[in-house]
Amino acid sequence: MCGICGELQFHDGPARDGETITRLSEMMARRGPDDAGLWRDESRAWLAFRRLAILDLSPASHQPMLSADGRFALVFNGEIYNFAELRDQLERLGARFRSSGDTEVVLQALIHWGTTALERFNGMFALAFYDRQKRELLLARDHAGIKPLYYFLDQRGLFFASQYDQIMAHPWCVELPISTDGLALYLRLGYIPAPYATLERTNMLEPGSWLCLSAEGRVSRGTYYTFPMRGTPDLTGQEAWEAVDAAVGDAVHRQMVSDVPLGAFLSGGIDSPLVVAKMQAASSRPVQAYTIGSAGSMHDESEDASDYARQLNVTHVLEQFTPDKVLDWLDDAVAACGEPFADFSIFPTLMVSNLARRDMTVMLAGDGGDELFWGYPERFGSVLKLASDFRRPHWHRSTRWAIHRMTGLDKNAQPNLRWPTIGHWYRQKHTWFSSSALTAIFPTLPAWPDEFTLYDYDGWDLDETAQWLRWNEFTGHLAMVLLKVDRASMYNSLEVRVPLLDREVIEVATRVDWRSCLDLETDTGKIPLRRSLERHISHQTKAKRGFAIPMADWLRGPLQDVFIDRVLSRPEIAGLAIDRAALEKLLADHVSGRADYHRSLWLLLSLVMWRDKHFQPTALQIA
Repeated sequence: MCGICGELQFHDGPARDGETITRLSEMMARRGPDDAGLWRDESRAWLAFRRLAILDLSPASHQPMLSADGRFALVFNGEIYNFAELRDQLERLGARFRSSGDTEVVLQALIHWGTTALERFNGMFALAFYDRQKRELLLARDHAGIKPLYYFLDQRGLFFASQYDQIMAHPWCVELPISTDGLALYLRLGYIPAPYATLERTNMLEPGSWLCLSAEGRVSRGTYYTFPMRGTPDLTGQEAWEAVDAAVGDAVHRQMVSDVPLGAFLSGGIDSPLVVAKMQAASSRPVQAYTIGSAGSMHDESEDASDYARQLNVTHVLEQFTPDKVLDWLDDAVAACGEPFADFSIFPTLMVSNLARRDMTVMLAGDGGDELFWGYPERFGSVLKLASDFRRPHWHRSTRWAIHRMTGLDKNAQPNLRWPTIGHWYRQKHTWFSSSALTAIFPTLPAWPDEFTLYDYDGWDLDETAQWLRWNEFTGHLAMVLLKVDRASMYNSLEVRVPLLDREVIEVATRVDWRSCLDLETDTGKIPLRRSLERHISHQTKAKRGFAIPMADWLRGPLQDVFIDRVLSRPEIAGLAIDRAALEKLLADHVSGRADYHRSLWLLLSLVMWRDKHFQPTALQIA
């Protein structure tokens, strides 16, 4: 797990000065504290690297890594879990290796197979591969978007980086304005999804895709993996549960390969306990598992996590935090995010990463289970019940009333202007602000981008809707979760692996019928993962649990004054004029307990703190 950045200029000109390159590279030092590297191709291209050493700790895995003939150069952030099998295949094709890690396997795979190598990688990665002879640069990102990769592209060339603050600090970008589309998405979703980014003319590379550029300015793009929106599931019931159990076990075993200490996060839910259980089953000694508790609040999961740890016979490291500690972590939460980011579970993720890094360099986590196996019953279940009722020829009167109330559809299912489709309804489930509150606070609020199609769905078929819902969560919400995990963990120089997003697990998951995952009668999701966990423990929680914090209470307590000082004192936020009276009412209603607006309030506070921390004039000059 590392940090990468680099540049390709489209026209001959002065080479990028070393001071700028050093500064940009040092910005990602937390991602890779163990080693640093720089490679140049005359004045046209350069690649920089910071290493967190995980596999093959020797200098043989130093990056940027060059081919033996010096033609090809690679910087690679991530891990390829099937690298041993790929190495065997490449050796049969004549490749010779000087190292024992996965980086050289990626280099040789790209040399031998080109972009088709990306389909063979089972892992998490962001990479840049340069062909010195053709003067071509290839960027690529893993199938699920576990590792980030940002870039700026215009007529001068391209700059790419692991962190967005590096993009903002590059000489080509320091005077770029905030993107209207990026801001519109952040204010509604709480993050900025790929391919959008915070500043104009900057982007995040989309998961499962690649971008290739030549020094003459030719640009080509491709997609090597797309999570299916529709399919024909062929696994149900016990057969499905057995297949998932085997795939998860194999994935965990693959991802336990490490030359440095390895542990796991442990929550009070289902996913990370299952990962820990599979780790313990594959290990000859107790696994070390780490939990953050919230000191007796309703969100505290430490008791459940401790119970799991006892049943699994693992070594449990538990640390509690109290509301007064939030101010101690406020600056870290902002510093860790180069872009505006409103998922406040970054606080416990930062804390548990910091706790684990005292002993470990690599951690396994349970992210991805909810999105793959219909684990959000309050979202999945409510929509599927609606679709199911819609298909019945004779509805009860209460059902007709509920559909009218929730969707704006009349009893004859004719759409009106409220939520004309399931897609519109599901979009509001993921927005952090009500439309009326957002437009009241921001009179000049930018609209949803026309090209943003994540919630474009107008079907009612039950099976098709179930698959679309999972696709939507995997493509949308999971992207925010993975950004949080990457930012919080790498801020602490900690690698986090996610076995539930292993290519094999995903392949099996897409074959499982949704009815074998989600029980609408009991609102119970992730049934295959629950069945798998039952093989290792005698009791599991039914509630949706995870590392959580009491943000609503914090904004009535230690963060209330911070909000007043940092947000209410301003005439604008990120260039948008605000209606102060509307904003004051929002805060007052929350503080008094008349309403709960903690998500909306934190979204605004987080945006303001990002603006003050990151979006400032830099010492770098426009080139």
